Amino acid sequence: MRQFVFIFFLLFIGYNGLRAQCTGGIAAFPYTENFETSDGGWVSGGFGNDWAWGTPNKPVITGAGSGTKCWITGGLTGSSYTASEASFLVSPCFDFTGVQYPYIEFKVFWETEQRFDGGGFQYSLDNGASWTNVGAAGDPVNCLNTNWFNFSPINYLSPLSGVRDGWSGNKQPTSGGCNGGNGSNGWVQAKHTMPYLGGKSGVIFRFIFGAGTICNSFDGFAIDDIKISEAPPNVASFTYTCVNNNTVSFTNTSALCPSSYDWNFGDPASGADNTANTANATHTFSAPGKYTVSLTVSGPGNAPATITKDIYIIAANVTMLQPVDCQTNTGGSLIVSVDGASGTSLNLLWNTVPPQSGSVISNLTEGIYSVQISGTDVCPITATGKAEKDISCIGIFFPSAFTPDGDGKNDEFGPLGSLLSLSNYQLIIYNRWGERVFYSTNPFEKWNGNVKGTKTDGNVFVWRSSFSINGQAEQNRKGTILLIR
Repeated sequence: MRQFVFIFFLLFIGYNGLRAQCTGGIAAFPYTENFETSDGGWVSGGFGNDWAWGTPNKPVITGAGSGTKCWITGGLTGSSYTASEASFLVSPCFDFTGVQYPYIEFKVFWETEQRFDGGGFQYSLDNGASWTNVGAAGDPVNCLNTNWFNFSPINYLSPLSGVRDGWSGNKQPTSGGCNGGNGSNGWVQAKHTMPYLGGKSGVIFRFIFGAGTICNSFDGFAIDDIKISEAPPNVASFTYTCVNNNTVSFTNTSALCPSSYDWNFGDPASGADNTANTANATHTFSAPGKYTVSLTVSGPGNAPATITKDIYIIAANVTMLQPVDCQTNTGGSLIVSVDGASGTSLNLLWNTVPPQSGSVISNLTEGIYSVQISGTDVCPITATGKAEKDISCIGIFFPSAFTPDGDGKNDEFGPLGSLLSLSNYQLIIYNRWGERVFYSTNPFEKWNGNVKGTKTDGNVFVWRSSFSINGQAEQNRKGTILLIR
């Protein structure tokens, strides 16, 4: 063992001694190498080194990943690799000063004894004095990281790597003491992000290969079609659906395959609910208005991206402009006012027959009408209003009861109808003892149920009124009113 380590040490030092110091390096990206016209400046070394560049013709690895040439261990022909091999294939020097998110992809084929023999991939920032694995076995598989290390630990990757993650296995069944299974069964595309190398200069990569002393009758480990580039950036995108007038459901549709999400709904009044970090989110907006919603997506190991969209949350109120004529039941009009739509155009469609559009509708009969309000980037809503009939044609009448409880409904007693047509008006109200509790000559002044500022108990009261309508003969009316508390 000591002889093996010493020989390996000499070979390794000798290799580095022949290699110029890695300063600067390849700085034009994407870097691509298919090894068709040359070995690409990749150099092999190590103990038992049997890496070969050329056209493979083996029982399992019958050709290159593309074209005709690649790098492979165990030579270009035959079906075995060196016993006790601890070899490597080292790249040219790279300068990632102008690359923020370095990314590598290549084709790989492994046909080795599972668990004991296999290959790995490493980088160095100190001209080969120390090496670190790129990625690890068990890394999450996604659109940017795939077909990476499939086994750990691979026994004979030491002494090349302290962490013995890599590619190991073959397409053969287990035979005797030689472990089968878990091979690539063909060329596969391996991909991995390397954000920790962003901005670094003097970067070297190497493929490593290790083997034991038995069960080496396999085709080996091969690589081809290497590409190093800036990782494809994320593209932020989302759609949304309005759940109701102020609640919106957001669906992330970003590419490529981000791993983190940062939503901001542009609604600081909603407090902690103004942000979310899930892929999809739902938000209830605090008030009508225009909101700029942003989504920032990032990872895994590539550039983040942000998208913003404007969303309008609106509210509407329908009021009557003109009452419906009491004789013809025509001529009514309604108007809708919309809050929160400043800066955008709206589509308004009323349920009249035929349908009317716009904020004002006219020539209405008595009834309830609805308007659908929509627009670009607007959460649609429906608002309703009532066209009421002018009651002036029904003359003057007095209700038989009222409930002065302050709820805004039937709180006062007095005449109803065409009050503007009255003249010489007076109203007197008496309690059960004949005492006057209310008097007025103004038909718009109503009794609120108080006597001298004090609420009276529920009871029956007597009233008497006289008046003229449109200058006609004087009318005299009387009756009782029930005050309900």
